Formats: sequence, C-alpha cells, structure tokens
Amino acid sequence: MKFVLPFTGSRGDVQPGLALAIELDRRGHSVVFGAPPNLVRFATAATTSSTSVSVVPFGPDTKALLESDLVRRRIKAKNPRTRFAALAELANFGWDDMTSQLSAMAVGADAAVTGTLGQEMTFNVAEALAIPFLALHYCPIRGNGAMSVVPGRKLPSGVNRATWRLLESMRWRSMRERENSQRRSLGLPDAESALPKRISNYGGLELQAYDGALFPGLEHEWGSSRPFVGFLELPSAPQPLGADLSTGSALREWIDEGPPPLYFGFGSMPVKDPVALVRTIDEVCTSGGHRALVSSGWSSMSERIEPGSAVSLVGAVDHATVFPLCRAAVHHGGAGTTAAGIRAGLPTMICWFSADQPFWGAALGRIGAGTSMKFSRLDNDTLEAGLRVLLAPETAVRAHELGLSMTPPSDAVRVSADLVERAVTSNGP
Repeated sequence: MKFVLPFTGSRGDVQPGLALAIELDRRGHSVVFGAPPNLVRFATAATTSSTSVSVVPFGPDTKALLESDLVRRRIKAKNPRTRFAALAELANFGWDDMTSQLSAMAVGADAAVTGTLGQEMTFNVAEALAIPFLALHYCPIRGNGAMSVVPGRKLPSGVNRATWRLLESMRWRSMRERENSQRRSLGLPDAESALPKRISNYGGLELQAYDGALFPGLEHEWGSSRPFVGFLELPSAPQPLGADLSTGSALREWIDEGPPPLYFGFGSMPVKDPVALVRTIDEVCTSGGHRALVSSGWSSMSERIEPGSAVSLVGAVDHATVFPLCRAAVHHGGAGTTAAGIRAGLPTMICWFSADQPFWGAALGRIGAGTSMKFSRLDNDTLEAGLRVLLAPETAVRAHELGLSMTPPSDAVRVSADLVERAVTSNGP
C-alpha cells in the first residue's frame, strides 16, 4: 500500500509523523513523507534505515516563518487591525503551494495521514481521491465537555462545549473561502460545515497521539472515533539528531563530571533576547548551586562547553537521549518535548508561548509533576520560585510515577500503524 504523510510545522509537529512513517515502511508499505524545507535534512536522517520512505519538501520554511516580522512583531501588535490582518496573512501563508504539492504527492495513495496543522487541505484531497483520512492530534483540539479552552479552568460541561463550538465556527469562517477554492479545483462541491463534522461524516479517524491520563474524561467521551494511542517517538537513529552525546564527547564529559544538570530549552519558539535569557539562567543556577544545560533550539546562541563550568550552551539536542541524564527540565511546552520529559520522569517547568503549550503546563501542574507560567514572565524571581517546585521531593515522586504510567512508545507506534492499515483494508470510509 502507498501512504502519503504531509506534515508541516516545527520539529515537534513533524517527528511523530516520521515515527509512523518508519513503522509503515518496516511493514513493507510505500511512504511519501512531506516535511518543511528546513526539516527535510532532519527527516532524511531519521529515515536513513528505511528503504521506502521518500522525503520531499512540503510547504514553507517554518523556521524562517517563525523568525519573520509577521510572527515576531505584527501578529502580536496591540493594534487590532494590524493583528487581525497578520493572522489572516499567516493563515494564507503557503496555502496555494502546499495544496499543489499535496496533490502531486498523493497520486496513487491508498490513505492520507497528516498532523495537527494543515488538516483541511489534506482532508479535501483524501475526499477527492476517495481514500481514508487520518490525522495525528498532539493535544485536545476537538469539542468536548470535559476540558475548558482556558487551561487550568474548571467550567461546567455545557460551557466547555459552547466555547469549543465557537472556536470551531471561527476557524471555519476563516478557512471557508480557501477550502472551497481548493475543493472546486479538485472537482468537489463546496463544503457547508466545519472540518470536525465533515471528518466524522466521512468516517475519518483522529488519533490522539498522547496519553489520555493527562486529560481525564476525554477518552471516555470521544470513544473509538478519536482513539488515544500515546506519544509517538522515533526509534533509535543511526546518527545523532542533534548535539553529540556519545561517550567521550565534550558534552557527555561535561554532564558526567558533576551532578545531573537542569535542562533549559525553548525549541522553535522565537526568544526575543537569548543573551538576557542565558544571563537569567546563569545567575539563578549559580546562586542556587545548580548546573544547567541550555539548548539553543532555533534561537541564536553560541555553543559553550567548558570543563568545570556551571552552565553549558549547545545547539539542538535529542531529548530522548539527554533528558534521562538531567534532574529537571524547563522548556516551552511543545508536545514532543513534554512527552520526552514525561517519559524520563523529569519534574518540568513549562514556560509557554501559545497554542497547546499552556494545556501541557496545566496538566503537569494538576498532576503535581511540575509547574508553568507564561514565558514573558520569566525572570530571576519567577525562575527561582519555579525551581523550588521542581526540586521538591514530592514533585520528583509524581513526575517519576507519571513517567511509569505512560504508554510505551513502541506500543503507541504499533497501534497507530495498525489503525492506519485497518482504515485501508476495511475499505476506509
């Protein structure tokens, strides 16, 4: 069978799809995987051992987009007109190119699987080809009564459902014109309802690629149409997907020369002043007698690994490898980074920017495995207060227990691949 997997976004958006692609390839299927141009090299390295995964560029360079004036300044403008215009521009960014690329990728496909981003265009292509549609969700994004759209708030189920419906309606109004233009080009009639309803009517499957225990009530409410499979992670790669952590490397020697460090990293999030951030981390950790490993992610920082130093700076790192070597983690709260921290049993402080990140912070706080705050509030005082929570014995115990309760990654990938195959063999929708 042939599967097309178009994924866009940051590394955290792409990596779970790659894990599924590798498993489908292992089972003898043909796989075309679409990745943003800036992540093609990463995706190719991750699939080196796979014989049938064809990695192709898909969509815009997401690193350049996150660093653009559109995202760093205009989308955060105080003027509502400027902000709304920027949001509209962002929603349209790369749409035409992606729809064209996707149509070419999907020729001869038996099913289409996508991530959280870009589901509308992938669903339309699947419908036009009359093939099964599946999506990986990295956090709750569909209407429900168990969870408030405001992280950490407990509201009546009726209020929760109403606010989720409002968000779906707003999304549909913003996407309607673009979607129907694509649908007409595919020979489909105009859509008259929001995507969640159309997916349900079509018989599409939305895999929840995280553990249901983090959001009580959802697993029971959603049932088999939105099955919880657990966090999807890459298998061991044949080469490092980040800084070298092998025995004898400079970074590994620095880690091993003292107590386990605290990890700091903000992934693809645009940190406005990296120098000030490192200064804050340095001052707080020096004062508290902690060692710190700072990963620059997509921010501009110079590497610094010096024997005997309290703080080391490196580029991107493989979280699954480095987290078990650390004592606690402070990061932005991306789903992939959060999953790796949970699996390693790390007490975690999430300093969130937007999107799903505050939901992960609220979930860890509810469980007692960490704490959270908005990144813009991070300073010496708030970091010191957060570290007091992270380094408390009871937080470590809860984080360890949470890690043990998670679905093993091999099971999550296996079940996901089973569901994808079953969607085709049962003749899909």
